[in-house]
Amino acid sequence: EFSVRNQSITELKSKNKVLVWVAAGLTITIVFLGIKLLFQSEIIVIQTPGMPNNSVIEKSHFDKGAQMATLIAVTNAISHINPANAEYQKVFLRTFLSPNAYTPIAKEIDLKIEKAKAERELGSYYFVFNRYEYDQQLDRHFVMGELHTVNAARDTHEPYVYEYAAHIENYRLWVDKIISYPGDRAHNTAWLEANKK
Repeated sequence: EFSVRNQSITELKSKNKVLVWVAAGLTITIVFLGIKLLFQSEIIVIQTPGMPNNSVIEKSHFDKGAQMATLIAVTNAISHINPANAEYQKVFLRTFLSPNAYTPIAKEIDLKIEKAKAERELGSYYFVFNRYEYDQQLDRHFVMGELHTVNAARDTHEPYVYEYAAHIENYRLWVDKIISYPGDRAHNTAWLEANKK
């Protein structure tokens, strides 16, 4: 009986050693993860269609590829409007537009839909992207392409520019101001210099 008892005690001691090492390893891992979480500044919160793989999204910084993809998605939501998707587009835009930018855009969408319904048109609007520019001096983003208006009779299009003032806050790009105008030239620093009066 003493030999069985001593053998059981020896087994318990060896199991105890293993458990102590496991507990120590888990403690070190938890401390390491806690420190990493405390100092973490990169996190993916919202990815928009077309965002490049390996985009860096930090608490107060997006890389330019992520900014471009987000602003193209916003442009498509603003310009791709028809009576069936208008409410969805407004919900999507609320995610990226500050209240000051969202209110006039939502009103503009409502006016387009009311006009289409009043004219009994089942038409739609959509945007074909051509290029993106960022002007560091103005801190403005420019999304350029063709704005199409489609109705039963025809599809008309004209070159259009969407100009954005935006900032990054809490892992999200917020659009503060939107200006849109016909043409294929961005009103960037070079354009402003050339058009001074």
